[in-house]
Amino acid sequence: MPDIFTRTIDPQLIRRSTPDGQPAQIEPTKGIIEGRPIVYEQRTAIGDYFYEEIARGALDDADLSDVKFMVNHNDGMIPLARHRRGKRSSMDIVIDADGMQIKTTLDVENNATARELCSAVTRGDIEDMSFAFGIMVSGEEWRDLDKDMPTRRITKISKVCEVSAVNDGAYPQTSIYARSSSPLDNDKSALDNARAAALDNEKRGQNDDSQASLKLAKEKFLFLEGAKHYERKN
Repeated sequence: MPDIFTRTIDPQLIRRSTPDGQPAQIEPTKGIIEGRPIVYEQRTAIGDYFYEEIARGALDDADLSDVKFMVNHNDGMIPLARHRRGKRSSMDIVIDADGMQIKTTLDVENNATARELCSAVTRGDIEDMSFAFGIMVSGEEWRDLDKDMPTRRITKISKVCEVSAVNDGAYPQTSIYARSSSPLDNDKSALDNARAAALDNEKRGQNDDSQASLKLAKEKFLFLEGAKHYERKN
């Protein structure tokens, strides 16, 4: 399967809040919320480990067949809305040139959490959106791994399974990483793995260069020995 997760186990599911704090739009009396949880070509600092950006078109082949709308990635709550392909959906998703947009009408009459969220968004207490996603194999590129803050560019997202309204992020360009004993453990692991792979490739390259040099030296030796033999015969 070409689009498997690089992180398939729930505790390692990647979660990110939208760069630059893209605000949700709301009609409180109707419970309508619109937002942009994923934005292309925005650079976000992931802790003190690396920068991250999502390439334009990264969602083109993503699995969007079941995407839940939550608050603060709370898995214990009933989804406020849900987008499901081939089934009844209460949330619309649109992928455009800038990323992902969502629109949903929450059940403010029967759902207390929906009413609370609408109130919080109306007051400006909640402004940001976030998303949970997986990355395709070979769906990321690393640059500047020798620097203190390298850059990971995500080129292919395999699946989006959740979008959330979130309180805020840890940084001006917010980033949230959930379901881990330490929120950034998995990000650090991703960076460590990328650096280890780069070092391994470098060592392989050096070994290939050494083998090539050895082969060249051997060929040069054989050529010189052949030339001496030719001179002795003549």
